[in-house]
Amino acid sequence: MNIPVVLTGAAIISVALLSGSAGAQGTTDKIEGTAKEVQGSVKETVGKATGDPKLEWSGTADRVAGAAQNTVGDLRNTVGEINRKVANLVTWVGNYVARIF
Repeated sequence: MNIPVVLTGAAIISVALLSGSAGAQGTTDKIEGTAKEVQGSVKETVGKATGDPKLEWSGTADRVAGAAQNTVGDLRNTVGEINRKVANLVTWVGNYVARIF
């Protein structure tokens, strides 16, 4: 068995598995979350101004949901960055071992 070929193959597979679109999805979540937060804040303010507790609570719920979605976006962006770094490390190790053998 040729070790450099096996390690290079493993590196390519690792890169393919790890380089998903987590970062892009995280950005989308952050945009949508911010939109929900703004929408919720507006509903909350209008509900307070008009004395409509149902609209106010609906706005609060939307604002909290938007904040949660923003957090999910941050996590996805972090996972995407970790995946890129691990993929780079695996590629570097594969190349290093291939040069040795």
